[in-house]
Amino acid sequence: MGIFDFIFGKTIKIDDQFFGKMIFSEFKKTPEKNYFECHRHFKPTNEIIEIGIKGNETGPTEIQKDFFREIELNYLKIISSVKPIIEDEFRNWKEEFEIKDFKKEFKAVYLFLPLCINDFKVWEIAFESRHDLNHTFTITMNDFNASEILIDG
Repeated sequence: MGIFDFIFGKTIKIDDQFFGKMIFSEFKKTPEKNYFECHRHFKPTNEIIEIGIKGNETGPTEIQKDFFREIELNYLKIISSVKPIIEDEFRNWKEEFEIKDFKKEFKAVYLFLPLCINDFKVWEIAFESRHDLNHTFTITMNDFNASEILIDG
């Protein structure tokens, strides 16, 4: 056991058949915050995307994997829901802003998947944009409907 393992605890890593190599982030005092981090190919963009998956050290569930597949299948619906909320926020500092071609102007870079124990799923998707290279646009989704936006940068 190394000194860092002794101080911080041993890092849990798994190799999931669907998501690949994953690192577990554990919060012993608040286990409801526990999650995995990984990178995986995202079909709608044909690129690797970063993913956070709420859960415990046993790894993601089949329901979470199915939900990821649903996100991929419903990406156009997600874009339709996300576009107005991004435009509204952008217009706070650029009045005439309009997204003309979402797929060329925005790129999905991150997903955070919930436990998926309820039929109603609250999750996040984050985008980078050629319009503002210094900020990330994180959208909170209720199922496949955008509800909130947070701009980091």
